[in-house]
Amino acid sequence: MGKFSFKNTAKKNKNLKYGGYMTIVVIFALIALIVVNLLFQQLKITVDLTPEQFYTIGSKTKLILENVEDDVTIYGLYVTGKENDSAVSLIEDYIKNCGKVSYQQVDPYTNPEFTQPYRQDNETIASNSLIVVNDRTGKYKIVSESDLYQYKKTLNQSKGQYEYEVTAFKAEEALTSAIQYVISENTPILYTLTGHGETALDSSIATLLGKANFQIKDLNLLMPDEELTANNYTVVMINNPMQDLSKQEYETLQAYLDDGGRLLLNLSVNYPENMTNFDTLLARYGVSVEQGSLIDTNANYYYGYVNFLMPDLGDHDVTENVAQKHVLVPMPIALKVEEDRNRATQITPILTTSDDAIVKKDKNSTVPDYEKGDVKGPFYVGLMVEESLSAGSEVKNTRIAVLGSSLMFDSQNYMTGANYDLLYNTLNYLQTEVDTLYISAKEYTTDTLTITEANMVGWSIVFVVAIPLALVVAGLVVWSRRKHL
Repeated sequence: MGKFSFKNTAKKNKNLKYGGYMTIVVIFALIALIVVNLLFQQLKITVDLTPEQFYTIGSKTKLILENVEDDVTIYGLYVTGKENDSAVSLIEDYIKNCGKVSYQQVDPYTNPEFTQPYRQDNETIASNSLIVVNDRTGKYKIVSESDLYQYKKTLNQSKGQYEYEVTAFKAEEALTSAIQYVISENTPILYTLTGHGETALDSSIATLLGKANFQIKDLNLLMPDEELTANNYTVVMINNPMQDLSKQEYETLQAYLDDGGRLLLNLSVNYPENMTNFDTLLARYGVSVEQGSLIDTNANYYYGYVNFLMPDLGDHDVTENVAQKHVLVPMPIALKVEEDRNRATQITPILTTSDDAIVKKDKNSTVPDYEKGDVKGPFYVGLMVEESLSAGSEVKNTRIAVLGSSLMFDSQNYMTGANYDLLYNTLNYLQTEVDTLYISAKEYTTDTLTITEANMVGWSIVFVVAIPLALVVAGLVVWSRRKHL
């Protein structure tokens, strides 16, 4: 019969007591986690831990949501179990900030006829799309999955094909723009003038502006399909004209502007010299062009070539969110402000060269220095002209943006993200009743860890030898202490 040992019994009781405490702690910790999780679910509390706040709407969107009076439903065409978690998480923040917005998932396989009322010309609506609907008016807008992301296109030389990499999340811009469209009474219209050898609006730019809610229409001032009426949601764009306005066209356009019209005039270095009516229109508002090729000899003001300018951005609403970026202005024509203008116009420079800029009278000259006959700067390549005219008890507000390079908006060759920002902001400023809104995409960031061969050896010793050895030693120490308790 073995001897009773008080020491061994005390040791066992102590171990049991210690183990009991740990068990209780673990149980309470689990209960606390469950309670906190249920509480967050009931209160609909979410925390966006992404550095770029991918799933949190910004201040501009919140201002739009404050004006939502109709019920707006966002339908997600997702197969059950294959939802776009990023998009749905962002939509949840819309719902949290606006009681008028709701979300419903629709499985396109089990409910294929759901999209029928939203199809135009019997075109299909792809799975993973979002349909934003004003429940009162039935006004809707389709947001495709590709609209939610920004892509980088690169050529894979070995495969001989282009590959696309997702670089940014732009779902907030797409969704807010769609909500804004379905709740707006008026849709902004961009008229593009034809009949003067104008450069057609770049198809990619037209697509982007369409997604920003602009309705784009051709305009013939001699045979208009509809009356050109000045209002706060209509803009006329003249993109790189090569022929002059007729007298009738000039009078029609001037009457439109006098009535509070909005105009975006894009010129280029190829702007002809015999543009009498265009020049008269510009002079009426205190603006003129300096014929010749504009270059900038200051290395901080051009990119690659002296006639590919990166001008200073002026202090204006249209440059607000492009201030930290570089606007590229390829092969521009110089703009000047006439100080002794007859009309009381307010002219604000938005793009300005350095003092070292030169207009080469010989457009074919490539000499980056002053030559006889050249004109020294500085010059403007972007101006905003504003004028207020009283018409009885009503005030007519005219706005004209003049830019010195139509190539700024050539998406295939020269256009940068800052250029699009500027175009978007300019059109948005010209028409003021319907705010088309621009929200920057949230870029995905990739942190790269570079390890040298020496570092590799060092880290291998740490992870393969040092850490396992430390764990073994720690285990032996704990075991030894418990053995002697």
